[in-house]
Amino acid sequence: MLESARKLIVALPRIPAHLLLSVGTVVSFTWLLLSDQIHPILVYVLQVYLTF
Repeated sequence: MLESARKLIVALPRIPAHLLLSVGTVVSFTWLLLSDQIHPILVYVLQVYLTF
């Protein structure tokens, strides 16, 4: 039992935490945007921030 758990842990690829956090942020923002749960002012502020 412990050997199978150990093999499973070793088999996981090493993905940087920064990459996981970035992808999670983009996916959650997109999900909220698609379900109309983000205020339009926030979208405008994000567009202005990304412009500069």
